[in-house]
Amino acid sequence: MKLLFFLLLNLMNFLQAQEVNYIARSPRALFMGDAYTAMADDEFSLFYNPAALGRNTGVSFTFVDPTIGVTDALSELSRFKNFPSTAAGIANRIMDFPIYLQAGIFPTLKMGQFGFTLFANSKSSFMLRNATNPELDINYKYDRGFIMGFAHNVGNGAFSSKTLMGEKSTMSPGERLSIGASIKHMNRQGLDNEFDLFGTTLLNKISSGATDINSLKNAFGYATGDAWSVDTGVEYAHSSGFSSFTSALSILDIGNTHFRKTSGTGNVPTQEMMVNGGVAYKQDFGIFDYTLSADMHPMTSSIDFARKLHFGTEVSLPFITLNAGMSEGYISYGGSVKLWPFKITTGFYGVEVGSHYHQAEARRFILYLSLFDFSIDL
Repeated sequence: MKLLFFLLLNLMNFLQAQEVNYIARSPRALFMGDAYTAMADDEFSLFYNPAALGRNTGVSFTFVDPTIGVTDALSELSRFKNFPSTAAGIANRIMDFPIYLQAGIFPTLKMGQFGFTLFANSKSSFMLRNATNPELDINYKYDRGFIMGFAHNVGNGAFSSKTLMGEKSTMSPGERLSIGASIKHMNRQGLDNEFDLFGTTLLNKISSGATDINSLKNAFGYATGDAWSVDTGVEYAHSSGFSSFTSALSILDIGNTHFRKTSGTGNVPTQEMMVNGGVAYKQDFGIFDYTLSADMHPMTSSIDFARKLHFGTEVSLPFITLNAGMSEGYISYGGSVKLWPFKITTGFYGVEVGSHYHQAEARRFILYLSLFDFSIDL
């Protein structure tokens, strides 16, 4: 009976940690509840839908665009007041508190219906769970590589145009159907595992003298590998110039992306295939415009249906953009200020790190800086 109890306990712990993991997300999109499949017109387009390239008519280039994401500790300041000094007290305070660190850069070139992005993105999340039998969940990924794509258009309208500084965009009258595809190659370093703090795996490693960082990483199951993968998508857009409607569907990492391991002791985390769909409606009043969007993704995942729903809104003024949304039932909000050569985007969003809808929220903060980006219509 004791053995059965601990097996069930470990199974419950395993089911708790099921955050949906993407290669990269647009900060602007995250503040809109990640309802972005039918809107993906920034430097992160290829991570959402390659068919979105079909709306481009000119050349745009994003050269330096670092992004940093961290846990929103401000939302739980009470955890850190009168912080204990004992190991037991510290463990109790940080129990079920998700720790998150992310840093990346995504220089992007778009020329008409062609796009190319280099990327390097590191994400780490840690959580101590279950006071009865403490376990540490660790998910670490460092991805670097490139993605390039192309879209073919049927129809001659609903093209997006921007000013040189790119602070506002408009869509020309007409309708368009775009079919896109992209290919990417990346190297992934990482691990995704759970560890019993009272177990013997790490204790044996440390006792045998393996205290350097590489030995400890190997004890956790760290591995590296590389892979090629393919994405595809479609986008339909109809615009009167004053208003526009867009619908889109994309399939990312077709057939799942499995990595060829080149080093390490564990398995390189697989990038699962994701099917995403969305719609967006925009009205442009000249001095300002607003957009409403809704997504369902990832459609083929086994997560609760409510976790697949994403809703967003955007209000854009000259030099200022405000965003708000809801993703997996959690509120997000943020905005951008663009005074060339700088664009600063910042805000807060929530993600589900449990296995069920509204089980365990992780609040996060993002700061995104873009320097010397430009757009020229041809």
